[in-house]
Amino acid sequence: MYPELANTLIKLRERLYSSVKEQKKSVAEELVKVEWVSLLESEASKCRSIAAVDSSFILIESRILPLYAIQGISQMFVIDGGKIAMKFSNRFCDAGVMEVVTGKHAKRSYFKKALTMYAYSLELESMEKLLRDSPADLALFDGSLLSFMLTRRDIAEFVKLRNLESEIKLSELLRSKVRLIESLVERFTVAFVAKSSSVNFYKLSYTDFQLFELAKIHAMKPYSNPGYSKPVDISMSGEILKFLGLRETSIKGFLVTYVRLGTGSQVFQLSVPYIEKRPDVNDMVSCIKMFSPAGYPLPLETVHRLSKLSRRTLKEFLIRIGMPIASGREILEI
Repeated sequence: MYPELANTLIKLRERLYSSVKEQKKSVAEELVKVEWVSLLESEASKCRSIAAVDSSFILIESRILPLYAIQGISQMFVIDGGKIAMKFSNRFCDAGVMEVVTGKHAKRSYFKKALTMYAYSLELESMEKLLRDSPADLALFDGSLLSFMLTRRDIAEFVKLRNLESEIKLSELLRSKVRLIESLVERFTVAFVAKSSSVNFYKLSYTDFQLFELAKIHAMKPYSNPGYSKPVDISMSGEILKFLGLRETSIKGFLVTYVRLGTGSQVFQLSVPYIEKRPDVNDMVSCIKMFSPAGYPLPLETVHRLSKLSRRTLKEFLIRIGMPIASGREILEI
């Protein structure tokens, strides 16, 4: 890094924090519009098991066709003797090539978006297998509900995937992905955990994450203390279905709340879909807290770490086995 750039970044940081200080009054005025439910240290939970899943993929442009590699894992965690222990797991992986449908001109970003949809589908299948014989009190996914349910038919029409066994038809995968979500929600308590988002469900002057992050920076109580925001109930209206690219779904709606599990710790978004009965958010947050000694769900942190695919390791392996990969800036990674 140039010394000049380092100095510029330092000045930018100073300006940013100066702007944050100037916003303190307006942040306080907006925060009072959101009810904050405090979590009590002594609050007990009957929850004893949590399942979590995550995956990682890399897309590499070879000199023949773009190659993809994906791996992931779902795991069941239980409270055993007062400690968090892993009980069951289900690993999955796949590799193949990606092609543009004949006669189409796909944008470069379509490959990554198509692979994201495929990864979500594999995560849902893995969770289904894990819970089939060993139900959990709560199933956690890394990401927002809307991102998992988003259906991009335009991408499905432009891109196709082929692994060692067959062609993966994205149009069919999109339908099965939504059906898997519906099936899981019908039988289990499912929650989607997002660490960032630009949405504004509370319809205030700041995005939801901005508001609660500024509350942490300014140590504004009770919002900087352990607790969660009063859930917003979002119905699966025609507008939401249109945004998702869906004609219909058995999911009637979802609850959205923002959770902080430690004083001054990060806040994360919890989106909880339902079909008939609305889940008890307080029970869910209390359950997650039992499995979050560092302020973030340990099950999700663990599966994320175990599924992480290294670009360097993958590239070196492909070179060793003689794969004709491209070099330099052609490499794409999530």
